Amino acid sequence: MADPEAIITQGGLKTIYDGGSTDNPIFQCVQLKPMGSGANGVERFRLVWSDIRNYIQSMLATQLNHLVNENKLKRGSFVRLKQYQQQEVKGKRCGVSL
Repeated sequence: MADPEAIITQGGLKTIYDGGSTDNPIFQCVQLKPMGSGANGVERFRLVWSDIRNYIQSMLATQLNHLVNENKLKRGSFVRLKQYQQQEVKGKRCGVSL
């Protein structure tokens, strides 16, 4: 396997958090926790991503739950993000939604 430092988009999380963008960044999932079912009964997952320099929490889009259920996304996985959205709650940046 390639050296993680060579494949991860180092500093990419800060770029996204600060409102910038980066094309198809690669991050590592360092934590994945089920958050229970939402109001609509669909299970939600909270993830923590690392770009070696930074960590950030995110919520997995429910349309991607199958990746967790099929064990394709788990703790330690390297992921190339093709789509993401920076989130704000009450005017404060709070993370990234995938």
